Amino acid sequence: MIARLAARLRRLRAWPAVVAARRVTAERLAGGPMSRLLIVCHGNIYRSAFVGEHLRGLLQGRAEVRSAGFYPKSARPAPPRHVEMSRARGVALEGHASRVVSAADLDWADTIVLMDRRNWLELRAAHADARKLVWLGALLPGPVEIADPYAMDDAAAAALLDRLSACGTRLAEVIAGTATAAPRETTDAGRRG
Repeated sequence: MIARLAARLRRLRAWPAVVAARRVTAERLAGGPMSRLLIVCHGNIYRSAFVGEHLRGLLQGRAEVRSAGFYPKSARPAPPRHVEMSRARGVALEGHASRVVSAADLDWADTIVLMDRRNWLELRAAHADARKLVWLGALLPGPVEIADPYAMDDAAAAALLDRLSACGTRLAEVIAGTATAAPRETTDAGRRG
């Protein structure tokens, strides 16, 4: 009961960040070159692992890309199901080993790409520079938060990977200068205006 209440309080505390996600993302995308990208999620075995590898392939050296997570154990592989689904989308995760976000990573990055309010809270607690933040889901219409697929069934996980791929492609296009920044929508956490 107390744990559930604490989780709800954390979610509420992050609500203003979710509401501002499109604006914050647009400001960072317009704020100058992006050459050192840190892609984060909670465990660095699903979302950030996929997006990091996807961006490395798309950017072909135009930017350095690292991925990491907040789960306090490193060297975990991506789950076999996720490796297989990622391979079907042209992203190889067979050799992936999770990394834990460090202060050095946060200092190194000129852009920090996050997935959801939990990541935002963890970045805030780590004193990440808020001017570096890009909410990946804010790059395309739809929800700004991209859920953790850890407990999703195959169909939901596949749809989530398709969204990660599309948002990652959009970010690569913005970095390469072939696309404009985030789409214009209301700032109510993803509902179209």
